[in-house]
Amino acid sequence: MKRTYDTIVVGGGHAGVEASMIASKAGCRVAMISMDKQSIGRMSCNPAIGGVAKGQIVREIDILGGLMGQVSDEAGLQFKILNKSKGRSVWSPRAQIDKRVYEEKMSELVLGDDNIDFIKGEVVSLSIKNSSVVGVFLRSDELINSRTVVITCGTFLSGVIHIGDRKILAGRMGESPSVGLTEFLVSVGFKTMRLKTGTPPRALKSSIDWGRTEEDFGDARPTPFSLFTQKFTPKNEPCHTVRTNLAAHEIIEKNASLSPMYNGEIKGVGPRYCPSIEDKIKRFEHQSSHLLFLEPEWLNSDQIYINGFSTSLPEQTQVESLRQIPAFKKVEFLRPGYAIEYDCISPSQLKATLESKQISGL
Repeated sequence: MKRTYDTIVVGGGHAGVEASMIASKAGCRVAMISMDKQSIGRMSCNPAIGGVAKGQIVREIDILGGLMGQVSDEAGLQFKILNKSKGRSVWSPRAQIDKRVYEEKMSELVLGDDNIDFIKGEVVSLSIKNSSVVGVFLRSDELINSRTVVITCGTFLSGVIHIGDRKILAGRMGESPSVGLTEFLVSVGFKTMRLKTGTPPRALKSSIDWGRTEEDFGDARPTPFSLFTQKFTPKNEPCHTVRTNLAAHEIIEKNASLSPMYNGEIKGVGPRYCPSIEDKIKRFEHQSSHLLFLEPEWLNSDQIYINGFSTSLPEQTQVESLRQIPAFKKVEFLRPGYAIEYDCISPSQLKATLESKQISGL
């Protein structure tokens, strides 16, 4: 029996969740198709929502009926308005998030919605008739019909992870990439390009000398993300800060040619300004240190996100450099930093609504 929906959403990350839920609110029958039911709403990079420019986007999502702001208010560990010393136009809300709580709440909302069916599978091509999308084909060859298709593959579209000279086919560490959809889109006339982004190491909490760090709390009078949040008495869990030093910089400089994000091996461009530690040391060589934030990934997490140390250097170089910093003299990794390169659609082929110019309903 053929399955038919008003809307198919390909992917279950931030964009996939918002697209599915807002389509449901509009009365559509929705199929969310993703390779892993356990990863719905997963925060794949840093354990925070918002920040400069991004915080403004979350507020826009909120006022348009999206969920990110409301769920952040429920899952937050600390809340802070950045740039308060500057003009209001650059004030930026940011929340440190319990990733496990956020993912759990998002998953409950999606899977509990009567208008949304979750389908485990991998979309490899589209069904197109008379320049309109009419469905998707899964790797199993099943056709699922729909009037509209929303593609939200994120870093999974032909994703490749780089750690020094190591290359791993993945959408994020430990998860398979989406393969085949790019090739199909190219075959029907789309131009694609490569994007890149980086992520820092995750350190074992017990391997850090916390006495050599500084506590960093959120605002004493925190502001919620969502206009619709009624009761707001959030936690104010501390993050911690340390600074890099010249000894750490020397090791990074000496090995910078081994970083694919820095040496030109990765040709993709960054979707936003998020410099690697290699870039920071080169661009700001007059600075003897850079600030690092040690962020828990969930409440009482044993996994610490070293914000500010985004890198694609070999793992041993990452460890050696960080161990020059007093708080990290015995640091151990749960996961090294890495760069990821992935496909995207050149945006000139899209309308302002993000619908394809050449294929209606996509």
